Amino acid sequence: METIELRESDKRRAVNLNRKNGYGLDSKQMMRLINNHKKGDAYKCALIEFRLTDINFHREVEMLMNGKYDELKEQVKQW
Repeated sequence: METIELRESDKRRAVNLNRKNGYGLDSKQMMRLINNHKKGDAYKCALIEFRLTDINFHREVEMLMNGKYDELKEQVKQW
């Protein structure tokens, strides 16, 4: 698998957004990220994974990377 190098400005924007949101996400925000990851290009997917990793959503990142979108959506509905 190819490693994607994210631009520093994009990483900074993701970290700032996480800080603004109190280092968490509600179910609507997470559903939007899941859908964006599913239809995004490799760079967009890597950026979403970076953002989720920054707020310690490691299990969710693993599910996204493995294409388990429907399973993750079902879990998010329980939030």
